[in-house]
Amino acid sequence: MDVWIIINPILKTVLYLASFGSIGSFIFSLHFRLKLTEEQQFYCVQLSRKSALIGIITSVLLIFSVAGNLGGDFVSVIDILMLQLAIQSKSGISYLTVFAGFIIMLLAHKMKAKAQKKTLLIGSVTVLFSFTLAGHAQLSGVFTQLLLILHLLGIAFWLGALLPFRWICLQSDVSNLSSLAHRFGVIAMVYVGLLLITGITYAYTLLGKLSHIFTTSYGNALLVKIVLVISLLCLAAFNKFKAVPALEKNPLQGLKQFKSSVQFEIVLALFILSASSLLTTSLTVPMGM
Repeated sequence: MDVWIIINPILKTVLYLASFGSIGSFIFSLHFRLKLTEEQQFYCVQLSRKSALIGIITSVLLIFSVAGNLGGDFVSVIDILMLQLAIQSKSGISYLTVFAGFIIMLLAHKMKAKAQKKTLLIGSVTVLFSFTLAGHAQLSGVFTQLLLILHLLGIAFWLGALLPFRWICLQSDVSNLSSLAHRFGVIAMVYVGLLLITGITYAYTLLGKLSHIFTTSYGNALLVKIVLVISLLCLAAFNKFKAVPALEKNPLQGLKQFKSSVQFEIVLALFILSASSLLTTSLTVPMGM
């Protein structure tokens, strides 16, 4: 068995986690900066910084994995010719771009507040743009590239808020959790709507025919991902309509429900990102079949 079939999806999953961790925590702190305490703001900054650092390491490893894939063995990872070919490939250019995006984000955290926000924005856009430079996003040109960027932005907002919310739930001071969660639910309607519309359109564009979701390996994996996303949406609905209102009516019970729901969302998110990594690294889209 080709070892890269296992290694590449794992690295891609870590890259997704790093991307949504760095961008998502930045977006979270940007939207809710007036409601967050200094300690909560600091946590978001640290999460974004650490995620960017993980992203830098992972993007380098992915470039090596491209070289290994091209050569077909582990020795190719350190073969100069294979590395040159890897860097010149579309995948290599994509990983170099995401590497640059994470570097920008990491450097931004050493800047003053005003410059930091602008630089983090530039780094975030660079990271998101890198995913359009190779793979399925290029199959239908600018249209699918734009869909993917908007889709990833929606994911970053949603998944990027999960760790900050979980951390807040574990602190002694949760006095602002109710207002944060309520505000998040309002803004999330826009982001999740964007995520769903672009995701459905993107998937249908790649599938070509709706029947391919049942008759192809790519479609089957996509179907699993859809089921997981629906489960995540159900948890989000539970949060919005039951757990969040309970935070005001019965704070202790509401906190317990909200924390449990967020933790389940994190687990589901890991499965969804794993499914996404398989779709982008190990399976071929059925377009043209």
